[in-house]
This record gives sequence, structure tokens and C-alpha cells, in this order.
Amino acid sequence: MAETSRRSNFVSLTPEEERLKIRDISLSSESQSREGDTFYLITQRWWQNWLDYVNQDQTNITNEDAPLRGSESAGFCASRRPVSIDNTDLIYDTTCEDSSFAELHDKLVEGRDYILLPQEVWDQLLSWYGGGPTLARKVISSGLSHTELAVEVYPLR
Repeated sequence: MAETSRRSNFVSLTPEEERLKIRDISLSSESQSREGDTFYLITQRWWQNWLDYVNQDQTNITNEDAPLRGSESAGFCASRRPVSIDNTDLIYDTTCEDSSFAELHDKLVEGRDYILLPQEVWDQLLSWYGGGPTLARKVISSGLSHTELAVEVYPLR
């Protein structure tokens, strides 16, 4: 219900405007990432549908005579705006009310099953599309000298 109220304030943007806004937010937030920041998991399937939607003008210009690949076979019309975010295929218990306790499926692979988004990008997409559940994960120090940063997708319990 909260997602519905968020979406009611939606100002219609073109796919190109959405793409540019997310690009700008992403570049800004990823360059400033530090330990303790929060990233969010989103299904690769939904993310790819959104990319197809916001890149449709570029696809139509560069591949005017080529058939669309992938998006048609998945039942997604490239010109149609994606429906609300649905991360339920990433977790075991889809009835869990508190997504902070939602347990991720074992052996999920970044880039195949999910994408990690900086908080600002997730917040923007959630305000436009609604949905969930919200799957937040923290950035931690890793590596032998703890100088590398990584998102702890499977935190210890």
C-alpha cells in the first residue's frame, strides 16, 4: 500500500529522461561509495526490462531493420513501461512482511539473478514504479588489508 501512495506522486517522464536521471544518480553515488553505505538487490529480469524500455529509442535507431532480441521472447514489449518491481523470485518466503528478515535464495549470481543498486538509484526507481520487497545490503571492507569494498549480499546471521 505504501508503494501505491509513492507512485501517485509520479510525474510522467520519457524513457530517455528516466535513463538519464538514473545514469546521473548512479555515477554520482557509486563514485562516493564507502563502508556502511547501503545497496539494494533488484532482479536482473526487471532491470533488463527497464533497460529495454529506456533504451528503446537507441535500439530503434541503430537496429531499425533488426528484430528485437530477448525482450520479445520474454513477453515484454520494448515500448511498454515495466510494471512494479518484483523481487520475490530472489527470496524464499514471499509472505514475509519484514523484508529485512527475508532470506535470499542460495547461490544467486550477481549479473545473472540480480543487480546491486546504490540507495539513491533504488529510491528513485521505487518512487517511480513501487513494488518490492526491499532487499538492502551493506558495503563492507574486504580483502586481506581491508582496503577493498564489497557489498555483503549474504550477511552472517
